[in-house]
Amino acid sequence: MRRIRIQAGVIACLLAAGAMGVAGCGKKPAADESAKKGGIGGENGAIPVEAATVQYGTISQTVAVTGSLASLQDVTLSAKANGRVDAVYAREGDFVRKGQLMVRQDTTDLEANVRQQVANVQSAQSKVSQAQTNYTIQVTQAKQNVLQARAQLAAQQQTYLKTLRGSRPQEVLQSQSSVTLAKANMNNALTTLNRNKSLFSQGAIARADLDTAQTTYEVNKAQYENAVASLKLVQEGSRQEDIAAALQQVRQQQNNVNNAIANQQLVSVKRDDIIAAQAGVAQAKATLTFNQVQLQNASIYAPIDGIVASRSTEPGQIAAPGTGLMRIVNVKTVYYQPTISETDFSDTHVGTPVNVTVDAYPGKTFSGKVSAVYPAASAGQRGFSLRVNVPNPDNTLRPGMFARGQVVTHVARNVPIVPTTSLVADSGSAVAASSDASVTTSSLTPSQHVVVLGPGSTAVIRKVTVGIITPDRAEITDGVKAGEKIVTVGQQNLKAGDKLAVLDKAEGNGAKISQR
Repeated sequence: MRRIRIQAGVIACLLAAGAMGVAGCGKKPAADESAKKGGIGGENGAIPVEAATVQYGTISQTVAVTGSLASLQDVTLSAKANGRVDAVYAREGDFVRKGQLMVRQDTTDLEANVRQQVANVQSAQSKVSQAQTNYTIQVTQAKQNVLQARAQLAAQQQTYLKTLRGSRPQEVLQSQSSVTLAKANMNNALTTLNRNKSLFSQGAIARADLDTAQTTYEVNKAQYENAVASLKLVQEGSRQEDIAAALQQVRQQQNNVNNAIANQQLVSVKRDDIIAAQAGVAQAKATLTFNQVQLQNASIYAPIDGIVASRSTEPGQIAAPGTGLMRIVNVKTVYYQPTISETDFSDTHVGTPVNVTVDAYPGKTFSGKVSAVYPAASAGQRGFSLRVNVPNPDNTLRPGMFARGQVVTHVARNVPIVPTTSLVADSGSAVAASSDASVTTSSLTPSQHVVVLGPGSTAVIRKVTVGIITPDRAEITDGVKAGEKIVTVGQQNLKAGDKLAVLDKAEGNGAKISQR
């Protein structure tokens, strides 16, 4: 529909021009006067015209658009940290490389903070080492306590078993032997005592010898009685209260072992001091990292290759976070951003050619292609923005320039091309005066015709179907072929069969239209 409206506007202009031509051609007395003076036409009555040969060519239908140039890489450097600007290393117009230092803020306080946090990290790490050492000592001590408790339990268990079993057979035999020996000693002492009593009564020995024999007997008798008592104890075994006491000692030692094992397990899993110390290290490292980042943020680097477009800061100024410092533009990524109406949206696609001109370089055309068609129209103008990539190898184009463009919506190649001045509206045909009016192809192209130079230089009226129309050329889809001659000047009011006289360059009143 957009294509038809463009054609309607062009045809309307052509019809207006044709009406003016009719008025001019109505001055037949002048032509007759020229014939009477011996000019072309003469006595044969031929009508002077200009003609051109229909040629094959390429013609494009374009849509005029306007917009501005922008850059894909257009960045504004800003401060990340609050501080005084210490140095600025570039000015407007300077070319910079990606990664180049552009602005540096004062780092005195930031460096001091980093050193302090490094010391804090080292202190926290030493606390971790101390906590780990204490933990190792506690684990080792708990293990030793378990071993010691188990040894004491084993000893107490042996004591209990010994108490429970009583004396061994060997001990009983030994006790019996002791009783036998003691009894023999006692009997022997008794025999000696009795003999000494007899001798004393006879006066054969002294009283002292009798007393010694008496004492020896009593001692041996006591030893015998003790041996008998010991044998009885050995034969009877341990008392129940001794067994109960030994068993209680075993149980107490078992509890001690259990407590030691539980304490060992508790110490093994209780790493609170280490965990707390490690958390302190993590916190100190996080603070150190933050201060290191703050120190790094004080140095601002170029993120792209480009040219400094503006400089907004000077040394000595205070820059707060977010404050713009410098703008860098990569002019090699310049693109054209026009707006196209919704009526031309369907004819515009990625890859559509666009011819771009800027006022800064009059007469120069830059060829580009549509790289993106924005999916949503603007709410106010109902237009769609385009992104047109335009090669800029010599950095001629700059962001912010106003530009005009011709979006090539259709291209017809190797088709018959005629000058638009050769088109004539049929009598009674009407063309909409506005390109915004609703028209159809049948109301435009069927009403056109051209005058073909026929045999014997006679006029042949030929209806044509018009395709793409530009201000100076038109595509003919049907009606004429390449190689035929058509009248380009003087064709108004010609009728079929009129005799024609073709003017050459010297005699023609208009410049001959060059064919492309």
